[in-house]
Amino acid sequence: MEYRDLVKAAIEDAKFNRKSVSIDKNGYPIRPLPVDYNSDYEKALRTKNPEDIARFLKRWKIRRKIDLTKLEQRIRNKRKELNALENLNIVSANLEGFIQLSSQTKSLHDIIVNLFNEFTDVAEDSSRQYTAASKILHVLLPKLFVMWDRCIRCAYGCDFKRPEDAGEKYFKFLKRVQKEAREAVKSYCTEHKCSINKAIQTIREKLYEGGFYPFTKLLDEYNYQKYTIGNDRLWEKSKE
Repeated sequence: MEYRDLVKAAIEDAKFNRKSVSIDKNGYPIRPLPVDYNSDYEKALRTKNPEDIARFLKRWKIRRKIDLTKLEQRIRNKRKELNALENLNIVSANLEGFIQLSSQTKSLHDIIVNLFNEFTDVAEDSSRQYTAASKILHVLLPKLFVMWDRCIRCAYGCDFKRPEDAGEKYFKFLKRVQKEAREAVKSYCTEHKCSINKAIQTIREKLYEGGFYPFTKLLDEYNYQKYTIGNDRLWEKSKE
């Protein structure tokens, strides 16, 4: 993937949501795309309040109603792990590395698998919520966690049949999407002779006002356009 693929996906997403977009000669919006800071996803991203997260999940038609008490409890129970990962980002994180957690050293793999499995159990009934879990983790740690749905995880070769495999498959998905993220950033750095952090910051700021959305959201927009919607026309254009 190249960074221009992220740009095209973001612009297509804006058009899909009936926003008017004017493009400059480099393929960027002439003005950064506007952000509705009080819509469900954006508010959840800002506040990280369990009520706002539950409202965001409802907005995206999660199949089962979220139990707010369960969600609050899971966040409270996993606060140490969430705090330990808060400075990591999808581009530079060593997903095979280790994290100091209180007096223990734990692999990032084990922490992520455990977090994902924990947040699948937030529905009012006993059903497991795999798409919801990725969205919850993304809102809580937006620099690191990427959202998925069934179409996206299948496209990345990370679907599963047994519930006990869910966390492992999500970790595998993160590793594969990290490879895509690094390729996109590298393509920008090569073209513009800049650092990785500068590349990420510039891509975000050119696409959205204030650079509001995390880089993981841009990756999600790419995955959504390419795999969930199957917007083949967009990717044929990118090869011209």
